[in-house]
Amino acid sequence: MTKLKCFKAIALFFATLQLLSTHAADEPKVNDNSEPYIVTYRWGVSGAVKGLYDAYGDWIGCQSVWAEDFMPNEGWNKIEGEEWQLATWRDWNKKYPGRRLILSVPILPGGWDRNGPSIGPGVDTPVSLEEGGAGAYNEYFVKLAENLVAYGLGDTIVRPGWEFNGGWYAWRADNKELAPHFAAYFREIVKSMRSVPGAGGLKFLWNPAMEPWWPYDPALAWPGDDFVDYVGVDVYDQSWAKDTYPFPEGASPDEIERRQRKVWDEVKNNVHAYGLPYWVKFAKERNKPLTIPEWGVCARKDGHGGDDNPFFIRKMHEFISNPDNNVAFQCYFDVDAHDGAHQLCPDPTGKTETKFPKSSAAFLELFSKASE
Repeated sequence: MTKLKCFKAIALFFATLQLLSTHAADEPKVNDNSEPYIVTYRWGVSGAVKGLYDAYGDWIGCQSVWAEDFMPNEGWNKIEGEEWQLATWRDWNKKYPGRRLILSVPILPGGWDRNGPSIGPGVDTPVSLEEGGAGAYNEYFVKLAENLVAYGLGDTIVRPGWEFNGGWYAWRADNKELAPHFAAYFREIVKSMRSVPGAGGLKFLWNPAMEPWWPYDPALAWPGDDFVDYVGVDVYDQSWAKDTYPFPEGASPDEIERRQRKVWDEVKNNVHAYGLPYWVKFAKERNKPLTIPEWGVCARKDGHGGDDNPFFIRKMHEFISNPDNNVAFQCYFDVDAHDGAHQLCPDPTGKTETKFPKSSAAFLELFSKASE
């Protein structure tokens, strides 16, 4: 190496050190393993492009907040992963250290009727959990794993067939006959994705919705301990139980609070039905961490949500932060969706205010890392 080149190399080295030290001084706080990781959903890729996730990081005081997203399900080619989605998350992940993606993966493409993809391979060919459990769709999940690795997302937490026990998705296993087929299909997905070189960092999340009316023992849909890394359950402040929501017309603040507390005590925290204590026990028996992949306060058009409910926020924080419950991460669903409003974080444009000011203040008080 010539003297000139040597001097240039030394100068570049010290300039890099200075840049790194400056960046480190400004680096936002990073999640650590002493408490559950903070995750949010803010309209997926569009939210990442518009800076909604960075704005959430600023709000909560931690830019290493993880993100959750949902893959489209019109066809198998969508489920395999496409550049517009995976490249966006690759770039988002790289922006700050400690970031990670939780990816909700549809496992049967097409509509609720299971008539199959509307585009791409196998268009209009009916699909089923039974065929999935027999390995008929393995190639698509091999391709998904290959794409995740290729885009630098090999540490993604994959959430296949989320909320399978409900009746609202094509992959629904809403009776005891379908439950074993769901379990078998889940195993095929995990085996297929783990077979891909470089995919050893992928983790798999088994995630029902927390419903009090399960028509079968949830264990019937369990794929087996070797195929699951996390147990997850989704929790929203909504209820159809008697004497809870909707609030009666003209209800006093005391009456509203009584019903909100009843929803927590009798529905969410029920030790006899499928409330949170059930899922703590379920996960511990299988030596798995528990997660809350979706949760939030809720305002619904039909009135079956608890509206602005800081009590719910406080009880969820109490549950999440209790080490006995072994919660690995929690994802606040920070959007106003078509089936219910949940957003707490202010819109960075200032055009959208939260519908839940008291809940928003409670959440920030309890979960913020800005002052730590």
